[in-house]
Amino acid sequence: MDKLDKIRSWARNLEEPILCFVEGTHPEVIKLAKAVLEDQIAEVVLLGDELEVFDQCRKYRLPESRLYGVINPLNPPDLENLLDEYLEDSGETDRKAALKWIKNPLNLAHTLWLRGDVDWVISSLNPFPDPPNQK
Repeated sequence: MDKLDKIRSWARNLEEPILCFVEGTHPEVIKLAKAVLEDQIAEVVLLGDELEVFDQCRKYRLPESRLYGVINPLNPPDLENLLDEYLEDSGETDRKAALKWIKNPLNLAHTLWLRGDVDWVISSLNPFPDPPNQK
């Protein structure tokens, strides 16, 4: 089963599924995101520097307006709430260490998943992960 088929199979029984790609500036991610959006399989969030993501989108003819969102891990929206939640949930007391943890793209993506903001975090394309169990 190829990547797109795996995503299609996962999304089949979900209402408005949202995918989060950690490597949002990678050309293969952009191509896969474009296919997901063209087939109307799921919404897509890309992590990465906004300018780099938008540059790749233009290069591969993915209209930026089709994306559900682009999040820069170094400056995510709602950073203070993410930070406070992490400090409370993890027991971490060092705010600087917590900030460094939140700004890691993979950690940020999984935090979004745990909060219910996205339905599946795809951390890399190789190896392609299995989808999470559906709730």
